[in-house]
Amino acid sequence: MAPKRGGLAAGLGFVTSVAALAGGGIALGIELERRIVSKRIARNSEADLEEFFSLRSDGPDVTTPDGVVLHTEVDAGGAHDPTLLYVHGYGLNLDCWHFQRLHFRGLLRQVFYDQRSHGRSSRSEAELCRIPQVAEDLHQVLEEVVGPGPVILIGHSMGGMAIMRFAQTRPELFGTQILGVALFCTSAGELAYHSPIRGIPGRTFHRIAEPMMSGLNRIPELVAQGRRAGSDLGFVVTRRLGFGPDVPPRYVDFASEMLAEIPLEVVADYLPAFRELDEYQALEIVSTVPTVVVGGEDDVITPIDHTARIIDLLPNAEAIRVERCGHLGMIEKHEIFSGALERLVSRVREGMAIQHYDGR
Repeated sequence: MAPKRGGLAAGLGFVTSVAALAGGGIALGIELERRIVSKRIARNSEADLEEFFSLRSDGPDVTTPDGVVLHTEVDAGGAHDPTLLYVHGYGLNLDCWHFQRLHFRGLLRQVFYDQRSHGRSSRSEAELCRIPQVAEDLHQVLEEVVGPGPVILIGHSMGGMAIMRFAQTRPELFGTQILGVALFCTSAGELAYHSPIRGIPGRTFHRIAEPMMSGLNRIPELVAQGRRAGSDLGFVVTRRLGFGPDVPPRYVDFASEMLAEIPLEVVADYLPAFRELDEYQALEIVSTVPTVVVGGEDDVITPIDHTARIIDLLPNAEAIRVERCGHLGMIEKHEIFSGALERLVSRVREGMAIQHYDGR
């Protein structure tokens, strides 16, 4: 079933969108006007958008102990190479890996899945929308879909947080089965002190976010108007919160497509997970395998200083700070992110060859 068209940056937090509009109405109004004019000049075609949702493959459903059914897809690849297991972020779905999937398709085996309550996976109880649980889901996908061979874990935002939690709960797999890790635009903690809205302190933002979400859930018709197909408001907010200054409009529309799909109740279900986040201890375990860490200089969701903190604790990782890049860097600057993955794959292959040569 094709995704619905348009929508606000719901996965980044509808409450963030409301606050952004309140705090920067003049600038956003100018952007909105430009958007309307630009659409009259050069409108994205439906074909342009459909291509982003055209990469499909079969994969087994994974049913978790609490009854959530996780949707998975598997692309075939080389039998002796590591499998790439992708873990997407909050509010997105497995389609967010479009460019990386295309880059490695037919070359490496790739496994994708939708997080609980996201994409084609079924809804979770709210109290289980937490990082420890999504890490357990990751482990189950690893066991039931990926299998016993070598793996590189790739996580964006909440997906990176899940990988770090997984490292703490399953350290014995790092260096044995997990042979590489990529952390994209993510954080290991202290998000309770961060606000994506300039002028609103982090603790204030998190204190008002959940009550405001509850209020929005009581006026679904009004919210739906902002998420309607082709919403200019959705475009402006997604661009402001998800990307840097030079992003192509069709990439923003692509992200808006995904973000529009997540119900506001799910957005609210996950909010406490980020306030509780503390995964710094995991980085000692992650450091035992080849790693790449990439962050966007203009990321307002998991800011670049959070990337820098991770880099400080992973001194042997390849560290990349991408200029003029926002939170959705694997879309916006996909050549850089895919190139980083390609170099990570090469490092892992070299390590596998050395182990084979040594007879280990």
